[in-house]
Amino acid sequence: MRIAIPVIGGRTADTLSGIEGFQFFEDDHGRIVRSFLVPREGADAAAAVAQLEPYGVDALVCGALPGEERLETAAVGIPLFPAFSGAPEEAALAFLGGAVTRDPNNKCNACGFQSSCSLSGKGGCGKP
Repeated sequence: MRIAIPVIGGRTADTLSGIEGFQFFEDDHGRIVRSFLVPREGADAAAAVAQLEPYGVDALVCGALPGEERLETAAVGIPLFPAFSGAPEEAALAFLGGAVTRDPNNKCNACGFQSSCSLSGKGGCGKP
């Protein structure tokens, strides 16, 4: 499985615009066996989503992406696991451990959005 995490300032990003790149993690039975960073190409979120396609991403773990970015991700069939904040490796391990659930329509009340956070009951918004 290949997990992609947008990164800015060494943290999991809340947007695909302005990120430094994507940290990729590959696992073997829930254990990270490989990690690599790919610098971002292009200037907008659509370019960032297009950059993911050739990597065969099984999951995009990120912060609470804006609605438009969630739609762009869904349009290319990349499963979205939003509402995590923290270091990219922590995000990958949380995903592999089942702590981050798929919710493509994620919006969090605690963050001023609607509906519920994908980490509801687990600290909300993925914030420590």
